[in-house]
Amino acid sequence: MKIDFIVCEDNPKTRKTICDWLETYIDHKDIKLLVATSQPEEVLSFVTEDEATKICLLDINLNEKINGVALAEKIRNININTKIIFITAYAEWAVESLNRNIEPFAYLTKPLDRQTFDWHMKRLLKKIKELQDLQLHPNVGLIKLEAYGRTHYKKAEVITHIETHHKEGYLTVHTIQGEKIIHRSRLNDMLQLLNKIQPSIFVQCYKSTLVNPYYIESTDKKQGEIVLKNGIRLFMSRSREVQEEIDKRVMGENS
Repeated sequence: MKIDFIVCEDNPKTRKTICDWLETYIDHKDIKLLVATSQPEEVLSFVTEDEATKICLLDINLNEKINGVALAEKIRNININTKIIFITAYAEWAVESLNRNIEPFAYLTKPLDRQTFDWHMKRLLKKIKELQDLQLHPNVGLIKLEAYGRTHYKKAEVITHIETHHKEGYLTVHTIQGEKIIHRSRLNDMLQLLNKIQPSIFVQCYKSTLVNPYYIESTDKKQGEIVLKNGIRLFMSRSREVQEEIDKRVMGENS
């Protein structure tokens, strides 16, 4: 897994903090810090199409001719697969990036928090590894969903969550494409099957629901609720054991 970090931050102190924190993840062989700079043009010179996945941590409010959002657009024009993490002190910039269809992996709000930084970084590195594994083994994780004479073949990781159907013995499988696929199975049997195909991806968050932790945006333990990245809300068990397991999975820590 080859990864290149690129940091563009105009505050020297913040830039140094980010570089110091990245040392946890850098091995100087397959995972490197290519450049840490305040100059957008220097960033662009390092963004290339090669085997290494680029992760750009960009300050949105740069004191330059272009801001971080415009810089992200230029980066994506060079290498569409570059992962973007925005750094900002102003929440309203998130709307600007959405309007330009940047779709960053995450936003880091100033003043930076180490725990939040590590949380996003672990999630991103885990996702990159999963994608690279899929490219090497394209048929790994394929699951057959069938009911009423129809059969769908889906990768386990494109499934966001699974719920019991109103008809006993059937499930509704939800995907990132917004599909709702009916599958004949019981929830516990489905969880066992998924764990055989791709272990430790799904967790039972409620008596009638399985969830893929990668797609979890937030949890509310008091309300017993999960919000997915697509805005869908799911019930979450109030069991401390279940909630701790969900936290571990979201952080990329297997049981």
